[in-house]
Amino acid sequence: MSGRLLHPAAVRGIGPGATGTWKPGGRLVIEGAVVVGKNDGDIRIPPPAKVPGQVKLCGCGQSSNRPFCDGSHKR
Repeated sequence: MSGRLLHPAAVRGIGPGATGTWKPGGRLVIEGAVVVGKNDGDIRIPPPAKVPGQVKLCGCGQSSNRPFCDGSHKR
């Protein structure tokens, strides 16, 4: 994944059965229970998702809501 970095806020825990898939444009889609936290230990609450139980993380570095994807890779 050259050139694609996740924000320092990273996945802290993934529940059993959760899956992650890199999608075109750089986002990482996680389906299932996941906890996203900052390096200082603060937990980040994901924005509402179109698909319940799905979290999209930015992999392109362009999102204004990092570590979450806001669709900036489409522009």
